[in-house]
Amino acid sequence: MMVYAGVFCSVILGALGQVLMKEAMKIVGPFAGYTGIPDLIMYFVKAVLSLQMFGAVLCYGLSFAVWLLVLSRADLSFARPMVSFGYVIIIVYGYWAGESMSTERVLGISLIMVGLFFVARSAPAA
Repeated sequence: MMVYAGVFCSVILGALGQVLMKEAMKIVGPFAGYTGIPDLIMYFVKAVLSLQMFGAVLCYGLSFAVWLLVLSRADLSFARPMVSFGYVIIIVYGYWAGESMSTERVLGISLIMVGLFFVARSAPAA
């Protein structure tokens, strides 16, 4: 049961990192195109120095640390597919944020969930 909690925690933190990264890029705005190295550097500096990006890096760091604990106790062939649950979290965020949700996208996530169900049932975690 501890392995499931670790996987869940790591996946949640990783997905939250993605969401925060997206929010940081919303603030920075779309990349206007290549106008030279100095402009490109300033674009990325503005993104990296945002509070949201700091939160994203923090979430990724914590996710990494928890993932190491998971790998110390579970088979990689069991744990790694569970990371796919992050796709589900992200599509829920996308829906909440007003992104378009095509039938194909929802069907794809549903298939991932079916796959996760079978992986979760396939073997007990160590």
